[in-house]
Amino acid sequence: MSLFHTVSLACPSCATAVGFELVASVNADRRPDLRDAILDGSFQREACPSCATRFRAEPQFSYIELGRRLYIVVWPLAQRSDWSAAVAQSEDAFALAYGERAGPEARALAEGVALRTAFGWPALREKLLAAQAGIDDATLELAKLAVLRRLGRAPLPGRLELRLIGRRGEMLELAWVDAYSGRSEQAFEVDAALIAQIEADAPAWQALRDELLASPLVDFQRELLGR
Repeated sequence: MSLFHTVSLACPSCATAVGFELVASVNADRRPDLRDAILDGSFQREACPSCATRFRAEPQFSYIELGRRLYIVVWPLAQRSDWSAAVAQSEDAFALAYGERAGPEARALAEGVALRTAFGWPALREKLLAAQAGIDDATLELAKLAVLRRLGRAPLPGRLELRLIGRRGEMLELAWVDAYSGRSEQAFEVDAALIAQIEADAPAWQALRDELLASPLVDFQRELLGR
């Protein structure tokens, strides 16, 4: 099930207390509307009753969608500087829910599900978009590296992260996304055939793939996330 608890958060514009129903766990198999709200940016966003400023609570919850073999523990951006500790906590939560410390029925339900962690809304949204498009997330990260090799340039690490933001037919839409606001900058398109090319040339990419999959934080930018 999807679990919520009520809290008050200060409006960033006027400091008025705004009530939020913060989520602790999203089960998108039972609540696909919550998945849609994450994708359209409306989930966990409220308007201040005093100044009408709309703002979004930082994510900290487990996202479960066994139909797409997804179990993602999502963390606030503030914790990405110590991402290895967040990963350890994520691994513990997964082990209890569906892994070696879970019951046999839960383990059977989650057969083939791999744990993932993500920091911030854009990173979570990307994972959901990739699953929707049938793109393996490690292959997506390899495709980003291939694109960066071609571009020969990238913004300094910090606020901007290279993310998949959509798909138009046979073209993948990528952009440098502000991790805090979610705004996209310098968007561009890449032929989706790049995904198939990488998978067809698996040996050439195997070392990098293994490095990415060494952690549930499958993100080529992970070593830069805390900067």
